[in-house]
Amino acid sequence: MIINRHKWSIGRLITFLVLIAGAAIVLVPLLWTVSTSLKSPAEVFQDSFIPKVWHWDNYKNAVTAVPFFLFLKNTLIILVPVMIGTVFSSALCAYGFARFNFKGKRSLFLVLLATMMLPGQVTMIPMFIIFKEAGWVDTFLPLIIPSFFGGGAFNIFLIRQFMRGIPKDLDEAAFMDGASRWSIFTRIMLPLSKPPLIAVAIFTFMGVWNDFQGPLIYLNTNTKYTLALGLSMFKGLYNVEWNMLMAATVLIMLPAIIVFFFLQKYFIEGISLSSAMKG
Repeated sequence: MIINRHKWSIGRLITFLVLIAGAAIVLVPLLWTVSTSLKSPAEVFQDSFIPKVWHWDNYKNAVTAVPFFLFLKNTLIILVPVMIGTVFSSALCAYGFARFNFKGKRSLFLVLLATMMLPGQVTMIPMFIIFKEAGWVDTFLPLIIPSFFGGGAFNIFLIRQFMRGIPKDLDEAAFMDGASRWSIFTRIMLPLSKPPLIAVAIFTFMGVWNDFQGPLIYLNTNTKYTLALGLSMFKGLYNVEWNMLMAATVLIMLPAIIVFFFLQKYFIEGISLSSAMKG
């Protein structure tokens, strides 16, 4: 018994050490970013990790050096409809796969899952040509409209797995009360599927908030830049304002950290419950 407890203690200690090492690997770049954001330009490339003088004015200068709040407005203009479109359309598709029986349902779902193995670079050029022919380049439409057509294979799969675990007796009882399919979806399935819906919303928020490639491809006018794309304005032709760039980066990271901190319970619950549901 003593030997088993000793082995268990050693194993637990090793586990903690590995977790601490992993956390350090993740936190060091973040701490370096915060440290650099508080340094003067002369201190950026010095060996000292902690600034000798904390330059909090770097944050004020970062906000005023570029049209930060205009970029924030552009990001929100894209973010809000994309979140709505992604959550709603993926839930609607998931409801169809979870509750409807039709010919070719299994094959269609396998094709849907197969699209997750398709690299985004494969569809990048065809999508750009389509949006260019539609006259949508240098507008927010190419970044918003696709979210209303399915919401992504992974999101559909996640919500579908959860919905399959909801008892069908609820549907039958609602049918007996005269409810339509749409009423069942909006009044029963959506409220009961809150955990995976919140998880999808968090995924979408993180993706859109940090998206650099999409705005880089479709937005040409500086006044339409998003926050992620606006960071490139701190890079000049001959020099880079690293301290202000890191200050702006910290400001952009804060909302994502806050959102995940307050909603991590629902995020973890949505992932774990969906994976536990029957396939």
